[in-house]
Amino acid sequence: MKKLLSILVLSVLATGLFAEELTVTVEQAVELAMQNNIQVHQAERTLAQAERSNRNSWNSASPSISASTSLQIPLMENAMTKSKDMSVSVSGSASLRLTPSLYTSIRSAKLQLEQGEITYEDALRSVELNVRKIFYSLLLSEQTIETQKRSMEAAKRQYETNLAKYNRGQLSELDLFTSQVNYESKMPAVESQENQLVNSMESFKQLLGVNRDVKLNLKGSLEGFSNFDEEKVQVNLSEISAIKKLEKQIESAENQLLATRFGAYGPTLSASYSIGAGQTLKEGQEFKMTNHAVTLGVAIPLDGYLPWSNGAMSIANQKDSLASLKENLEAQKRTTQLSIENSLRTIRQAKSQLKSLEATANLAQKTYDLTQIVYNQGSRDLNSLRNAEDSLISSKTQLQSQNYTLVNAILELENTLGVPFGSLTK
Repeated sequence: MKKLLSILVLSVLATGLFAEELTVTVEQAVELAMQNNIQVHQAERTLAQAERSNRNSWNSASPSISASTSLQIPLMENAMTKSKDMSVSVSGSASLRLTPSLYTSIRSAKLQLEQGEITYEDALRSVELNVRKIFYSLLLSEQTIETQKRSMEAAKRQYETNLAKYNRGQLSELDLFTSQVNYESKMPAVESQENQLVNSMESFKQLLGVNRDVKLNLKGSLEGFSNFDEEKVQVNLSEISAIKKLEKQIESAENQLLATRFGAYGPTLSASYSIGAGQTLKEGQEFKMTNHAVTLGVAIPLDGYLPWSNGAMSIANQKDSLASLKENLEAQKRTTQLSIENSLRTIRQAKSQLKSLEATANLAQKTYDLTQIVYNQGSRDLNSLRNAEDSLISSKTQLQSQNYTLVNAILELENTLGVPFGSLTK
């Protein structure tokens, strides 16, 4: 299924680069962002750097090898040997230095990679969360504009009906003028909202990596999120990003403390081998290596055992920092738990208000329809019709906004829990 979706998204992307129009669902918008977003590409490069560092973390144990040679050509005869023979020297060496910090160095690279993987996942989730929020906010804008347009069209029809009544002598000039102003006053607001939508859509296309010349259409709805199932909410603190980051910071701090202890108390082993020769070049003379040497050494630091030394002070300071990190971890767990509980309360309240607003919108629609009928029959004045229309627009706008509030709260909860987006409403 995932492979099929990837193929579909890639085909949509390829089509979008050349076509004049592109329609995407929220899932397709997320896939486009994963393929093209700059923040995603930067996160991938950062993770690749951490992977390279981890693969080569053993390089401090690599031996150091060197070789050199020189040729001496005398320009004058040696006063003692009466010789003008050339001489050559060759030397080579290999050395190896082992310290206890080799282990902590390898461990540090591994921890940095694990932290990099968490950061990478956070970057992907951040982009996906942003895409989903903007997608649904654009849907909200489109629905709001559509509501305003229907209201403007209704006002236009009412003006045309009043014009016909006025021409028949059944309506006063004041009522005709009022209905005309009511219709024309709605046009600037609709145009302003449409301009804002165009600007937001351009920013959204940039987020997705879609060509600016492509007309982007959104396929989706703000409805359907009221089926949020609270029983699916399983709190696993060890899987929450903020907590995982702090746990990795604690592991890194413990590893750094161990490295400092190794540096203050641990011995350093060294071994080297050197070979070399230097002699005058004479015909028939065999060139021989005349110098071979192996050197072994052990260095043990002693100042680390002094409580006032830099090493001892650094160890004490790092212990304090480690204790603070552990306190921060416990505080973050409590904060996260409270955040989840607050999100659940917000979702419950939003669902409850959504039902009330749906009932209010249905009532406002019926009231407007009845008021329009009796207005056309002459039993209500234009002001009553306008009040009913304003109430209908307000109730529909509040209902749409409440739908988005619920969507936004669920997305935030899913992001906090670290679960796949959409999993709590399936």
